[in-house]
Amino acid sequence: MIIRQRKKDFSLLKIMMKAIQKRLLIMWFSILIVLALLPDSFKRETPLQFSLTIVLFICYLVVFWTSKKKWKPFQFEFVTVVLGIVSLLKSLILGGEGFGLMLPLAVFIGFHIHGRRALAYATFFGTCSTLFLYFEENLKFTHIISYILTYVGCYIGARGYRIQTEAYETNQQHLEQLQKAHSELQEAHLQLQEAALHSLQVAVLEERTRIARDIHDALGHSLTSLIVQLHALKYMLQDGPDNAQEAVRNMLGVAKQSLEDIRTSVHTLALDKTSLGLTPLRALLSQAQKHTGIKMELICSDLDIPLSQEMTITFYRILQEAITNSLRHSDAKEILVIIEQKKDILLLSIRDDGSITSDQKIKPGFGLTGISERIQLLNGTLAYRIREPHGFQLDFSFPIRQSEPERSMRT
Repeated sequence: MIIRQRKKDFSLLKIMMKAIQKRLLIMWFSILIVLALLPDSFKRETPLQFSLTIVLFICYLVVFWTSKKKWKPFQFEFVTVVLGIVSLLKSLILGGEGFGLMLPLAVFIGFHIHGRRALAYATFFGTCSTLFLYFEENLKFTHIISYILTYVGCYIGARGYRIQTEAYETNQQHLEQLQKAHSELQEAHLQLQEAALHSLQVAVLEERTRIARDIHDALGHSLTSLIVQLHALKYMLQDGPDNAQEAVRNMLGVAKQSLEDIRTSVHTLALDKTSLGLTPLRALLSQAQKHTGIKMELICSDLDIPLSQEMTITFYRILQEAITNSLRHSDAKEILVIIEQKKDILLLSIRDDGSITSDQKIKPGFGLTGISERIQLLNGTLAYRIREPHGFQLDFSFPIRQSEPERSMRT
C-alpha cells in the first residue's frame, strides 16, 4: 500500500512538473515575440502588414500550445514550412519586420522537429532570411551578425530544452520501470514465502504421518504381542506361586499403559486440524493462480468433509501434479476442482479447458503414474478422459476411512 501511494504521488508530481514546464516555455516564447517584434512592427508597418504579423503571432502560439501527442512528425514539418514561407513572403512582398518572425520559427523548429531534419529546416530558413537582409535591406554587417547570432541562439536554446526534456522523460520512464520491477519482486517474494509455508505444512503433515506409522509398526505390534503373551502366561501360572502371578499382573499393566500412551501419541499427531481438510488445497490453488495466471476454483458443497491426514496429503500431491501437467501440456486457461461425498465414497474431479481434443491420444507419463501410485495407497481408483470440445479431466474415488495407524491402534 505504501509503495502504491508513493507511485501515485510521484505520478501526480510528474504531471505537475510537465504542466509547469510547458507553461514556462509558452510564457518565454510569448514574451520573446511581444517584446522583440510587436512594438517595432506597430511603429513601422502598415495596418495590413501589422495584421498579418498578429495572425502569424497567434499561429505560433497555437502550435506551441498544442500537445505533441496530438500531432504527428510530418504535421509539425508541414506547419514549419507553411509558417516559414508565409513569413518570408510577407517580408519579400509587403516588406517590414517579417524577418523578425524567423526567431520564433527557429524556436519552433528546435523544439518540435526531430534530428537532422530540424537542423536542415533551421539552416534553410536562416540562410534565406540572412541573404535577403544582406542583399535587399542593405543592413550593416554588424546587424546581420547580430541577427545570425540571435537566430542561432534561439534554435540552440530550444534544441537544448528539447534534449533536456527528452532526457528527463527517459529517466522518469526508467525510474517507473525500476519501481514497477521492485514492486513485482516484493510481491513475488511474499508469494514465495506463502508457498514455502504451505509446502512446509504439507511436509510436516507427511512427516507426522510417517512417525505415527513407524510408532504403530515398531511398538504397537510389539506391545500387542507382548500383552497377548502375558495373558497366556497369566493363565499358565494360575496354580503357581503368588509372587509370580503378581509379577505377571504388573507387567501386563505396564504393557497396557504403554499401549495406551502410544495410542494417545498417534492420536495427537493426527489432531492438527489446521493442516487437514480443504484449507491447504485452497491455499495451493490460490498460489498457483497467482503465479500462472490460470483461473483455478475449488467447489465443495460440504465444507466439513472428512479428510484424514493421508487423504489430505494425497489430494495435495495430486493437485500439484495435475496443475503441473496442465501447464506443460494443455495450455489451459481454467482449472476446476470438484470434491463431493456420496455415502462412503469421496470423489475428486480435476478438469481443465486445455487444447487437447478427442483426435489426440493420451500417453500416460510419469505424472499419471505417480498419481496412480498415490491413490493405490488409499485403495482409490483413477479414470481420465478428454472433454468436449477440448480439455482434460481426471476423476478419482476413495473409500472414506481413517488413516492406517489410527485405525489399527483403535482396534
